[in-house]
Amino acid sequence: MRSLILILHMGILSLCTITVRAQSTAQNPMVNTMIQAVKMMKIDTIAKEVIEPCLYRAYYRSDYHPVAKSSSPSYEWMQLLQIGKTAQRYLDYGTWQADSILDDGAKTKKAPEEFIPKYYKARKTSVVDSHILFLQTTGTMEFFSQIALDHFTYVDSLPEQSWTLVSGDSIVAGYACHRAQTHYRGRHYTAWYTEEIPLSYGPYKFRGLPGLIACIYDADRDHVFTLQGFERATPEEMIYRKMKSYFKTTRLRLLQAIRHYMANPGGYNTPKIIAKGKKTPKPPKPYNPIELE
Repeated sequence: MRSLILILHMGILSLCTITVRAQSTAQNPMVNTMIQAVKMMKIDTIAKEVIEPCLYRAYYRSDYHPVAKSSSPSYEWMQLLQIGKTAQRYLDYGTWQADSILDDGAKTKKAPEEFIPKYYKARKTSVVDSHILFLQTTGTMEFFSQIALDHFTYVDSLPEQSWTLVSGDSIVAGYACHRAQTHYRGRHYTAWYTEEIPLSYGPYKFRGLPGLIACIYDADRDHVFTLQGFERATPEEMIYRKMKSYFKTTRLRLLQAIRHYMANPGGYNTPKIIAKGKKTPKPPKPYNPIELE
C-alpha cells in the first residue's frame, strides 16, 4: 500500500505550496497514470491506527496571505476539525475527503476509473500537507507534515493560549459569539467563540475558550479561520493516526526546514528523489508562516 500511496501522491503533494487548479481530470494524464498504477497492484485501505470515534465535525474556511501584510496574493480553502470524546484531529478537508474516497474504493472494490478521478480532484483542493492530532489522555499533540516526499512528525504538549476575554459580540455562521484576545507564537490574535457549542476547541492549535472558536485572525489578517458549519459525525467515522514512516523532529527544526525549502525549493535533497543531471533552479516561494517563533 505504501508504494501505491507514493504513486498517487507524486506530482500532487508539496509542503506548504499553494495548489494550482488542475485541468479537468478527464483530460489529465496524471489521473490516467494513477488509474493504471492502481490496476497493476492490490489496493487496500489507508494504513491507520484508530484512536476513537469522531462525534462532531467543525468546518473552517482558511484564508492565507503568503506575503505578510499584503492582501495579494490570497488563498482560501476548507479545513476540518474532527472532535471526539478525548481526541481531536485538524486537517485540510480535501485531504480527509480524498482519504475517505480511497478507503471506500478499496472496501467496495470499485474499479479505479470510478474513484481515482474523485480522489485526485479532492487532493487538489488540499493546500497544506500537514495535520494535527490532539490527545487529552496523554496531554500531547502530534504534528505531521511533509516536504517533497519526506514525512515529518513532532510531539509536543497540548497547546495553551493565555486568553483575555474582552467586550464585544458578533454573529458567526449563525452562532452568537463573544470576543477574546491572545498572543501566540509571535502573533496577536482576536477570536470569536460561541457558548452555543460548549466545546473548548478551534482551528489549528487554538483552544481553551468557554466555547467553540468560530472565527480567529491575527492583527494583520494574514491568517484567518472562519467557521462554515458544525454537525454530528456519521456513526462509522473515526479519528485516526496515519501509519507512515515519519522522520521524528522538533517543532523549531521543522519550521527551519520548511523555511529553507520555501526559500530554495530546487535545493532540497532527499534520497526519495533521484535527479539525473543538474537540478533545475526554482524561484523562492512566498511564505508567511503562522508561527513566527
